[in-house]
Amino acid sequence: MKLSYIFPTVLVLLLTACSPIVKVHENEHRPAMTEQADAVYTPVTIENINEKGEPVSARYEQPPQRVVAVWQNSIETLLALGMGDRIVAGMGVPDAKYIRPEYRAAYEAIPYTSLENLDVETILMMQPDLIVGWSSTFSPKVLRGTEFWAGRGVHTYIAPSSARGNRNKTIAQECQDIENLGRIFGREERAEELVGAMQNEIAFVAEKTAYMEKRPRALVIELLGKEIRSYGADTLAGDMMRALGVDHLAAEGQSLSMEEIITLDPDALFVIVIEDDYGSEDTILARLYENPALQGLSCVRNRRIYPVPLYAVYSAGIRTYDGITIFAHGLYPEIYRVP
Repeated sequence: MKLSYIFPTVLVLLLTACSPIVKVHENEHRPAMTEQADAVYTPVTIENINEKGEPVSARYEQPPQRVVAVWQNSIETLLALGMGDRIVAGMGVPDAKYIRPEYRAAYEAIPYTSLENLDVETILMMQPDLIVGWSSTFSPKVLRGTEFWAGRGVHTYIAPSSARGNRNKTIAQECQDIENLGRIFGREERAEELVGAMQNEIAFVAEKTAYMEKRPRALVIELLGKEIRSYGADTLAGDMMRALGVDHLAAEGQSLSMEEIITLDPDALFVIVIEDDYGSEDTILARLYENPALQGLSCVRNRRIYPVPLYAVYSAGIRTYDGITIFAHGLYPEIYRVP
């Protein structure tokens, strides 16, 4: 009996004991892109990295047909490129509601989705020809190294910004990520559209704020229990601050006390919301707005505290656009007001 016939049944059995966040859809065989589109594919060589951050090259003779995608940036970027019908498993998204609305139906059509990673044996049974993820995805305790998969004829692709030792994360890296995946799948034009949208938004802000002598003073923080950590200039959020031309406070990326935040007195405060707190944004903001010690802050008086989901500022892929627009609207609300 062919594996393609027994695989869905076996996988259901393997996942029976898993968390309810795992969703196994009945129909694995969705319509693929037309054979004509693949027929005109030009082989490409992609410069990428292995899990150690070392440069590697990979040649694609044809676009991948069976993709395992790990983390939201990987999944959504592929969906935005029109490759949803190639994804056989997507892991790392807490809930479908956090996928962009225009791609949600395509996400829900992926045969196997879960927040947690499937084990290596199960993924091998899926017979992927490409695994897309972060550098940490290919650690020994997760999905094993890139050489393990190369030895089994499976391509691996790692988001450049997730590279081990990468201490300066930029918008340019996210654009490179989108463009690389566009080349791998022969969707260069669509990739350029996605990258162009980010560049156009930044250009729009630059044009509309060119007259400003005084720039808004912005602070980006993450609440880590009792610790408050600022996002520095070397983070993706910091590069967005630079691109949008603001006075980036605490740009060294240090721990801050409430007293230091009061002293900084930002015009706009952006709070990074991690995956565990998605859906709790209103509660987090209320805690800050109602804190008696913060009532003198400009951003509290003017109601300029904004939540920013982690997926928009860390290895963000197409969601880099979301990060740029969240910051831009919070920093320069006047340029977005309809006359």
